[in-house]
Amino acid sequence: MGGEVETTDLPSDAGRVIDVAPTRGGLLLLSEEGRILLWEAGARTCRELARGSVTVPDGSEPWCGREQTRRLHASRDGAFAAVVIDYGRHGEVYDLSSGAVTLTLENDGHHSDTVPFSLAFTEHDGRNVLLHRRQWSLIEAVDPATGEVLAAMPVEEESADWSGYFQGALHLSPGGTRIASDAWCWHPAGRPVAWNLGPWLTEGEGAWRTGNGWAALPPCEYYWNRPMAWLDEDRIVIGGLGEDEEEIVPGARVFDVSRVETDQWGHRNPVEVATFGGPEGAFFSADGLLFSAGAGGLGIWDPVAGARTGSVPGFVPTHHDALAGHLLAFDPARGAIRRWPTSGSRR
Repeated sequence: MGGEVETTDLPSDAGRVIDVAPTRGGLLLLSEEGRILLWEAGARTCRELARGSVTVPDGSEPWCGREQTRRLHASRDGAFAAVVIDYGRHGEVYDLSSGAVTLTLENDGHHSDTVPFSLAFTEHDGRNVLLHRRQWSLIEAVDPATGEVLAAMPVEEESADWSGYFQGALHLSPGGTRIASDAWCWHPAGRPVAWNLGPWLTEGEGAWRTGNGWAALPPCEYYWNRPMAWLDEDRIVIGGLGEDEEEIVPGARVFDVSRVETDQWGHRNPVEVATFGGPEGAFFSADGLLFSAGAGGLGIWDPVAGARTGSVPGFVPTHHDALAGHLLAFDPARGAIRRWPTSGSRR
């Protein structure tokens, strides 16, 4: 099922690496000192592209065990990178052609310690676009080269469908047509939400007058920061079965956000097209399959049949290099990357 797991030591000149981000030109590495390095395929060394100043504040208190950590993001073409503090307030964006800081990020800090820093790179009309949380409930799209605001969610309106959500980790659909946020709302309950990117980035706030494809998935008491992955442009899968954090068991729920049904209270909800037990850990997807990074290794699942079709014992991926068709397991303690090709998984 798939190929062999390949292990490669990180270049020694990188020093201690704390995160990685795949790009078309190679793997970006974030060093403990804040250097952003490019490690090209087959190279034994890496080269510095930028150096940042983002650090975790001294004395930061974790909320429910969620430690503040630095996270590296990158545009697909490798032109831009961002370093942010998950469960924190700050970050920086870098032009990797010059190493310059193009944008300093700061959200309003309102319960920011409950969620990873909301950020994702995408592309629209041939240009890179950065999506990030400006305030606790508002995502805006900016030009990563200049900081120019390209589109923003409308300011809070109590009656609006999108009001009242604390935006969390952002998950981009494979083709970049939709975005999902692992959000939560009072009192509190995790409730992932998704919306269309194309109309919003083209029309701005005007796209929200007709809903902009807004979809709110079922709430789960006290449970967010959950496994999540898009299978395609319409179907998204979220991890965990149950309606309360204390009742959650491993499993997956698949929703088609392009289809809605009205419940007994008159609410319009995305159609749940599959539910099955088993998957746990981080979720990834490729070629219509679901991959789950459980403690014992990788599970491979057919999300239509709800059946496990394979496994890779001992391989627990942390990142997905969709451009190269690999799942990556980053081991900072050993200073190594393990790769496994997703091609050939469907047999």
